[in-house]
Amino acid sequence: MDGGGVGPKQYGMPPRFRIEKLSDEFGQYTLVLQCAACRHERTAEPRTLGRLCGWDARLEEVAKRMRCSKCGAKQCRLRALPPQKPRGYSSLPK
Repeated sequence: MDGGGVGPKQYGMPPRFRIEKLSDEFGQYTLVLQCAACRHERTAEPRTLGRLCGWDARLEEVAKRMRCSKCGAKQCRLRALPPQKPRGYSSLPK
């Protein structure tokens, strides 16, 4: 019993989701920006930030440039979320 090629695809597990640059995963994800000072949270699309910072910008560099629209602090944290299927979505034909 050596496992014989058993991997994440065989068990139906999703591949590892890791974003380092805006261009990763072809921009098919959502960014959540959170202010460390006041905890204000906002979502953004990678293509919007790509126009401002450049498509090959790293997320750490983008976070340093962001300023909170509520308190004005430059203490932003970025988190990338994978795309989600809309509610009621079924890939099966009706």
